[in-house]
Amino acid sequence: MSEILLVVDMQNGFMPEKCRHIIPTVIKLIERFLEAGKLVEFTKFINTADSNYVKLIHWSSLIHEPETSIIDELQPYIHNIFDKPYYSAFTENFSSFILINQISKIYLCGVETDSCIFKTAIDSFERGIEPVIIEDACFSAGGQQAHDAGIFLLKRNIGKNQIQMSNQILEKIS
Repeated sequence: MSEILLVVDMQNGFMPEKCRHIIPTVIKLIERFLEAGKLVEFTKFINTADSNYVKLIHWSSLIHEPETSIIDELQPYIHNIFDKPYYSAFTENFSSFILINQISKIYLCGVETDSCIFKTAIDSFERGIEPVIIEDACFSAGGQQAHDAGIFLLKRNIGKNQIQMSNQILEKIS
């Protein structure tokens, strides 16, 4: 059984002040996973001018640098970045990586709990890969209500035991 920590979309354009409180927890998780010899991977959302994000919801952010860059605090930890043009991490490249590395469990942290974390967790669940959402290492630019809505729906759709706090994860990893 191979496990990874997936750091989802912690990019300049997704990290307003209200999301930044998760950064120390994410760093602590990354360091512990790396110390334990486990994989830590990153995703990066890149929007396009002709996307449905622009056409249907009139959201045209994260098309260019520096918005698309991973935040400075996480730069030293980056090994792989999986670019993605939509909510889910499950692009062709990421799906191949998961298969090649025989990943059976994905720990998720980062942003946005109500969209990118949510969709990646659901896609993981439907592929037979166990998703674990690290609740205090995720947040949404939409604020606490959006984060809580994502957690509520994840508990309902993938199981309440799949939502854990960082201290629970850190105890298991040590």
